[in-house]
Amino acid sequence: MNKFSLLVFISFVCIATSLAVPNNFPVPRFVTIKFNEVNARTVPENDCPIEWVFVKKNEPVEVIAEFGQWRKIRDIKGEGGWVHSTVIAGNRSVVVVSKNPILLLSSPGKYEKAVAKLLPEIRCSLNKCQKEWCQITCNSYKGWVSRKVLWGVYPEEFGS
Repeated sequence: MNKFSLLVFISFVCIATSLAVPNNFPVPRFVTIKFNEVNARTVPENDCPIEWVFVKKNEPVEVIAEFGQWRKIRDIKGEGGWVHSTVIAGNRSVVVVSKNPILLLSSPGKYEKAVAKLLPEIRCSLNKCQKEWCQITCNSYKGWVSRKVLWGVYPEEFGS
C-alpha cells in the first residue's frame, strides 16, 4: 500500500469514527437498526462470535449499555448483543403490543374518528407523544394511539 492510499484509508477511518453516534445520550434509550442486516456480537469487538442478526431496517431496539463506540442492544423479545454505533440510528419506531387490533385515531382520545385499524406487532414510525398519547405513522396512515400499547417509548419521555 503506497503512502497516499494509507493516508486516504486513515482519513476514512477517522471520519467514519467521528460520524459514529456519540455516547453522551442516556442509557437506556430507544433507537432503530440502520441496515437490513446487522450483526450483534457476544462482546464489543469485531472479531468475536455473532450472537444475533437483525434483518430489518428501522426495527426498534433498546440501548442498554455502552462501551466506547459499541452499544449493547435488545429487541422487543430481549434478543440482541453488541453492535457498533454506526449501525444504529436515532430515528424512532415502535411496535404495537396489543393482543387485538387497535384503532389509529385522528386525534388523541377521539374514538369516533378512526384513521385505520392496526394489527398487533405492526412496526410504525414514532412522530411525537403528548401525555398518554403518541402520534405514529404506519405505512401511509398517520394518527394517535395510547402510549400503553407501544413498545419503543418510555412512559416519562416527551413530557408525559
